[in-house]
Amino acid sequence: MRRPDFFFVGHPRSGSGLLDSYLKGHPDIFMSRKELHHFGSDLRYEDPPRTRDNFLMHFKDAAAETRVGEASTWYLVSEKAAQDIHDFCPDAQILMMLRNPVSWLHSLHSHLVFSGDEEIEDFADALAAEPSRIDGSHPPPAWSRPWCATHYRSLVRYADQVNRYFEVFGRDRVMVLILDDFKDDSAGEYARVCRFLGVPETYEGIEEVLEGSQRSRNSNRRVYSRRLRSFVRRPENWRVMQGLEPAPFPGWGMTMRAVRRGNIKYLDRDKMGASLRAQLTRDFTPEVEKLEALLERDLSAWKATG
Repeated sequence: MRRPDFFFVGHPRSGSGLLDSYLKGHPDIFMSRKELHHFGSDLRYEDPPRTRDNFLMHFKDAAAETRVGEASTWYLVSEKAAQDIHDFCPDAQILMMLRNPVSWLHSLHSHLVFSGDEEIEDFADALAAEPSRIDGSHPPPAWSRPWCATHYRSLVRYADQVNRYFEVFGRDRVMVLILDDFKDDSAGEYARVCRFLGVPETYEGIEEVLEGSQRSRNSNRRVYSRRLRSFVRRPENWRVMQGLEPAPFPGWGMTMRAVRRGNIKYLDRDKMGASLRAQLTRDFTPEVEKLEALLERDLSAWKATG
């Protein structure tokens, strides 16, 4: 059975779905289902326990492709995933995509509200609740994964997160992408990724892959019914949907996915207040400057408060 030899490690809500769709469309790349989260025990994806056999089964259909990859967006936040991945595949290559931290947290919060992992619907209130989330006095919903997802400000330690992978794998085996660049020139950035992975930059049908992926960009979502969401998120149903356990009877996983899709409504995200955006930009500027020094590139747009 083929084993993954490269990993897309995050963040969530930072273009991961776009890049994953590009990679899936390449004839010389096999990508497993997203968000397996096999590595990084500190993320506490433990229900049920991630086993190596279960993980590898997601690659059973890989055949003659040149490269085999996996994308789990919380690996970058994990303090253990980099070493875990290296222990599994020392020669692995690593891809990651970073987004302006202010817009990232705003989008992440909205996604967590949609998924039921965040019960505080106002972004400013959710930020204010972070200390009580960290000390355990006001935990998020019991099913929330990973456990640290609502530790918003604490997640913006980009330089430390990136440097973990630099130290474990070496800079030459790690590609750091910036979402702004991908938005400005998706085809050019995709070509850079292909060169990094050693697969052809062009192939028959690439135009359709690029066009289709652009149409599939993430939209802001909410649910019609929290009860239906809770039903789908029951552990016995969620495990089947995630491919972690067999269905109790044929078609159950497909049924749950259909229920989940039918419960989604699309709407514009509430705008962040100008004063909150400016304050977060100032708060995160030291972290952005650490990242600039590490990557040796200008990210001044992430520090602009106007």
